[in-house]
Amino acid sequence: MLRAIAITRRFGRTLALDGVDFEAIPGEIHALVGENGAGKTTLMNVLAGWLVPDHGEALLDGRALQAGSPRAALAAGIAAVHQSPMLFERMRWEENLALGGFDTGAGADALDLAAVAARARSLAAKLGFELPPAGATVENLSVAERVRLEVLRALSFNPRVLILDEPTSVLAPSQLSAFLDLLRNLRGEGRIVVLITHKLAEAIAVADRITVLRRGRVAARTTPAETSEEKLAGLMIGEIVTQPDASAARPHPGGPVLHVENLTLDDRTGRRILDRLSFRVAAGEIVGLAGVDGNGQTELVELLAGVRHPGSGKVTLHDGSSRAMAVIPQNRDLDGLILDMRLWENLMLARPIREQVTSHGWLNSWRASDLCRELIERFRIRAPGPETIAGALSGGNRQRLEVARAIASRPRLIVAHNICRGLDLAATAEVHRTLLEFTAAGGAVLLVSSDLDELLAICGRLLIISRGKIRETNPGDRDPQRLGLLMAGAGD
Repeated sequence: MLRAIAITRRFGRTLALDGVDFEAIPGEIHALVGENGAGKTTLMNVLAGWLVPDHGEALLDGRALQAGSPRAALAAGIAAVHQSPMLFERMRWEENLALGGFDTGAGADALDLAAVAARARSLAAKLGFELPPAGATVENLSVAERVRLEVLRALSFNPRVLILDEPTSVLAPSQLSAFLDLLRNLRGEGRIVVLITHKLAEAIAVADRITVLRRGRVAARTTPAETSEEKLAGLMIGEIVTQPDASAARPHPGGPVLHVENLTLDDRTGRRILDRLSFRVAAGEIVGLAGVDGNGQTELVELLAGVRHPGSGKVTLHDGSSRAMAVIPQNRDLDGLILDMRLWENLMLARPIREQVTSHGWLNSWRASDLCRELIERFRIRAPGPETIAGALSGGNRQRLEVARAIASRPRLIVAHNICRGLDLAATAEVHRTLLEFTAAGGAVLLVSSDLDELLAICGRLLIISRGKIRETNPGDRDPQRLGLLMAGAGD
């Protein structure tokens, strides 16, 4: 049995866990749910040896685990897959997996990376997904590809306990079923699977038991037979979550804001990543771009942000001001925020916001702090104040900070990539409401996501990207199964 007894953990003035008891037994999938900042990831990091609790202890088979030692936890049979991948960016993916439990087949003095890749591809095939081309470095992979590598590396240790933090948030609909089947197979082998998720339907579908955390405490322990999505949401948040009225997502659009014409991009080997993309986004509309991760979405967002240059084609913003576009990247920890900086300092990274608190070339830190405090309150960011280090926030609250910075920049266009990945129900509803209000005021949004349900709920028009090509769907076509097949490349 895996047990946590009276675990308490603080981060400065933030009480992340307050006397939490948790247990999971062999041969079960135990779902751990809760809103952003409820303490789910903190509890996982204590169990996996990444954090030392201020009080309490973690045990496996009745023996205390060595606090603060990931190596000791791994030796005991506990492997964890983190929401933010922990990989070496400049190394090849095969080399990252060789640092795990994959047998290189070449002894201690050499690495047979081809053997590592072959074993990894075999395991990936059982999970229903593909791996990157041989030799690709992690820095050039999408977030979804990185998370898949983390799952493979964790499974390579043949763990007795597998802890997964939001693993399905980067899976396409066609991959989800195979992944849930994998979890069931692991359960059938007598392993313990702890699944941290915001997707309550998945928790009910696959879990044997469910523990609900709320503001660092256990709010409930239940089973799928005893609960429902609505009941779980109420236990997580303490109130009924009202979804925003998405009817505003389908207004009569105004004038053009973004115009992309015949955009192409090749990688260093000459492989075509984006193939003559053309589309428009108008004022007052949210346009969704759906696709399985790794089909060119990341490169398109980087092109729009100006950090890549296309091989050919043109991107036109119908606004010459510096506030024309705000981009919310999918990797908030690597591309969105500087985690060692304070919250108000992260806001100042956006030039339009910096201009609001600068006079005669000098930045007024008092005014910047006051603006940050206003945004913390407006966007319900759970943080003690503007001086809080960004890395001390939960993943969901970091995401809210990114959204707050984008809106406060007063752009005409927001390009958001997997903006709700890792967000709880309330935070997701709040982000959607914010985007709808933004477009109602004349703004435009390009929402790039692998979550088809999210896109169908909020977008007026839907584009599908597959293998670097884009097609626009019929406005009346809202069939998830058909659209999921298009995302997977059917009909290409």
